[in-house]
Amino acid sequence: MLTFKHSVNLANICWCMRAVNKLRVGNDYLASMQFGEFSENALAKFWRAETRSLEETFDTKHNALTLIRYVFAAMVVVAHSFALGGYHAGHDPLWFWSGHQVDLGGLAVDGFFIVSGFLVARSYESVQNPWNFLFRRGIRVLPAYWLALVLGALVVGPLAWFHEHGKIAGYFANTSTGPWHYITTNFLVTVNQWNVNSLFGDTPYAHAGAILAVNGSLWTLIFEVKCYILLAILGGLGLLRYRRLVVILAAFFFVMMVVGHANPDMSINIIPLFFPMWASALPFFFFTGAAFHHYRHELPINNRLGIIAWIVAFYTMMNTGYLILGQLALTYGVVWLVASFSAPWFEKWGDPTYGTYIFAYLVQVLMAEFGFNYEQKWHSHLMEVVYIALSVLLSTAIGYLSWHLLEKRVLSLKQRWPGRSEKSVVSS
Repeated sequence: MLTFKHSVNLANICWCMRAVNKLRVGNDYLASMQFGEFSENALAKFWRAETRSLEETFDTKHNALTLIRYVFAAMVVVAHSFALGGYHAGHDPLWFWSGHQVDLGGLAVDGFFIVSGFLVARSYESVQNPWNFLFRRGIRVLPAYWLALVLGALVVGPLAWFHEHGKIAGYFANTSTGPWHYITTNFLVTVNQWNVNSLFGDTPYAHAGAILAVNGSLWTLIFEVKCYILLAILGGLGLLRYRRLVVILAAFFFVMMVVGHANPDMSINIIPLFFPMWASALPFFFFTGAAFHHYRHELPINNRLGIIAWIVAFYTMMNTGYLILGQLALTYGVVWLVASFSAPWFEKWGDPTYGTYIFAYLVQVLMAEFGFNYEQKWHSHLMEVVYIALSVLLSTAIGYLSWHLLEKRVLSLKQRWPGRSEKSVVSS
């Protein structure tokens, strides 16, 4: 039985507990207020950060280049997941949100070319020799590309053929659609043969009427290489000393891009043997990135301008005008990200970017071939997420293997060329 003394003690305990609880709530509120003030101050400081030139802002050793390029590569993998897996009518959500202006893959490729133009112009300036420059570009691009051809023809192809025919016999026949012809005719970067022996005919991508390919990611590389060649020609002729010429070239490709958007059926080569009208956006982005490098001492890098650029890019994506105004904003937005942020933690394990991009399609098309797609085994939204996640994880793992076992080793050969040593900002 409780006495008066016990009641008083119980009342005191309850009062103490309420007091402690109020104190705790008060401390939590104070902490939240302090965090809010800190966040507000941090955002204000970020918004009011001083304007500096690109030369002053970009740190060759501490930047976000590798991370941003990897994000672009992963975006391509995600975009291909919808097409190859057969999800959402073969298109990623951005394609529908933007009113068919752009998809994740297209946005990523645009970003790749902006970054590439910026880096490659810097690379040429460091060697000042067109042949040395092309040699270094060649050992960066070609070995992994050739490996992708071999793996596609001699590993992915036979697996798909056996899955479709129950035997290997007939696959290696020396025909115009066979694996040997696939390797040789595509050897010099231009993809002249997309498929091998009519494989992947029972995949969602085939049912959608698309061009079947062993590796559909390879098509951009020829335009990348052509940009290298054009830059080397300009450098060899001594024309890169005239910075305005790079701007004029970027403006020329911009006009061709606009004309191409206005007349989608127009099919001409803008520069003979170099760029068709439909691909004019790629050299535009490349030479705009190169122009940013050449005007790095004058180009202002400002957080407000960077955020506004991304707002304009996304607003035009979600409404209209991305194909002109939005793409212009994108060029500054990408360079702002590259120059303003640093992600050294991501570079500790190497650079998986190129390997992720160039080998992912092989993984994804093989998954679709063996029934891991929307039409067959993975017919649900949950499995759509699994397909995308597995595609990104596997391709990233292969990207790291490619970097450590092939790309990094081949890049050591660049020192074999006599001449000035290159101060590389990234292994690109």
